[in-house]
This record gives sequence, C-alpha cells and structure tokens, in this order.
Amino acid sequence: MSTMDQADDLKAFERRMIEIVSSLQPSIWRWRVILFILVVVTLVTCYALITDDNSTKSSSVNKSSDNSFLSTLYSHLLRKQVYFSISFSLLIFAFLFGIHRKMFSSSIIIARFRYILADYNMSCDSDGRLILRPRPTSSYLTG
Repeated sequence: MSTMDQADDLKAFERRMIEIVSSLQPSIWRWRVILFILVVVTLVTCYALITDDNSTKSSSVNKSSDNSFLSTLYSHLLRKQVYFSISFSLLIFAFLFGIHRKMFSSSIIIARFRYILADYNMSCDSDGRLILRPRPTSSYLTG
C-alpha cells in the first residue's frame, strides 16, 4: 500500500470520527437542557412544598373571608405535593434510563477512540481529529 493511500485512509477515518462526534453534539445539549429543567422544577416544587404554610395547618371548615379567588385557585388547582411527586419521579426515571450517560456520550466515545488508537501510536482530540505520535525508537521495540 502506498503512502498516499495510507494518508487518504487516515483522512477518511479522521473525517468519519469528526462526523460521529459532531453528530452527537445537538443531542448532548438537548439532554443537558432536559436535565437542567427537571432539576430546577424539582427544586422549585420542593422549596414550595417545604415553605407551604397551608400544609402545616390543619384544615378547618370555616375558612377566613380574606381568601381571594386567586388564592383559592392556587390552593386547589396547584397542588404542590402532586407537582413535586411528578417532577421528582421524572428526575428519578431520567437517571434510571441513563440521562447521565447520554449527556457525556461524546466524551465516552472519544475515550474509546483514544483507547483503540493507542495501539496504532495515535490519539485524537475532543473534536475527533487524529493526533499522530512519533514512532517509538527501535531500542524500545527490541528491548
């Protein structure tokens, strides 16, 4: 095999690695945004649940007359326990189904590329570009 054929093979391999890594970037950001939203919603609903004065008071039949329509709507329609339970369970399911692996999939693939390329005295950067290392000396091979 000629040197030009080898160089063309390396360039094609490098282009394919770059294509693989760059195709993962949009999905990685999507999973990061989903996780961020789930964490924020869970924290907000947890804070609302903890600081809720109505849940610590016993419910009485005689409601005070200072309850406005909005506070009644807020207390009946926006049940904090339900929203916290839903957001927390969604967060747990997200981790059970591997959102933490999906967020770091490009770094996992780059680490696997580096592991395989080490046998051929090569490496790659975080974008998938090949890094050719100098050949080992002959004393290293015969030693």
